[in-house]
Amino acid sequence: MSLFNKAWAVILSFVMNLFFFLPISYNIKNVPQKAPESVRVISYNVRCASDLFGSVNVRSRLLIAQLEEYMPDSFGVQEATGKWMKILTKHLADKYACVTQHRDEDPESEASAVFYLKDKFDLVDSGTIWLSDTPDTPYTKHEDSGCTRIATWATLKMKGTDKVYTHINTHLDHVSDEARVMQVKVLNTKIREISESGHPVICTGDFNAPEKSVVYDEMLTSLKDSKYLAAQSDEGPTYHDYANAEVEDTIDFIFVPEKTKVACYKIIDELVSGMFASDHYGISVDLYI
Repeated sequence: MSLFNKAWAVILSFVMNLFFFLPISYNIKNVPQKAPESVRVISYNVRCASDLFGSVNVRSRLLIAQLEEYMPDSFGVQEATGKWMKILTKHLADKYACVTQHRDEDPESEASAVFYLKDKFDLVDSGTIWLSDTPDTPYTKHEDSGCTRIATWATLKMKGTDKVYTHINTHLDHVSDEARVMQVKVLNTKIREISESGHPVICTGDFNAPEKSVVYDEMLTSLKDSKYLAAQSDEGPTYHDYANAEVEDTIDFIFVPEKTKVACYKIIDELVSGMFASDHYGISVDLYI
């Protein structure tokens, strides 16, 4: 993005903050047509705090507009603070239910929540683990981890069918390589445990590690990167820091079982009315369960 366009995005966000309560018409482009009989899953790091590119109040409106156009069957959010969760659950309540757990005792701390279409799916099972040496002990963390980290899952059964899948969503540490490697091993243990039921497990998240890293390779021991299984697939970064080319990277993934048929992998990289919804792009996958 050019310096001019980046500056314009800041100006638009400032104007949106000033006129937050006025109705806005959003222009959501390039939404792929959902493959027939497929399930659409999205992962989105929502950027926990307000910043130069928009308050949480403003950016949440952009994100919700995208979600309403993409209409995923389930989606996972990372960095969803108490404020984010209040906004999302309120504005999506007519269509979505969610499974959520804040990572710390503070109700304003971040969650890695899973939302699902409540009229389409029944919730069969759900839970949260802490990505530590004691994953079943709440609020525990690896000693080198900058923050407490969790993984939350929802096992969903499509109403009127025998189709079931588990959506597990996570956000690994941003500070320590050692912590991330330990965390992904704990995550994989839970994925393998759930997989013993015989239904597919889909893992979404911000892994704070790129392809060709130890963390990514460890994930590939249990699941595969949906991007490389998809019949149609995008290329490009998922973290952009508001179009800062010096830090762009692919650290957000949707992992699926190796034999999953994936119709489409899409990076949700279009601006919403000229503005950013987050410092990450969302990613969307259409697949068959």
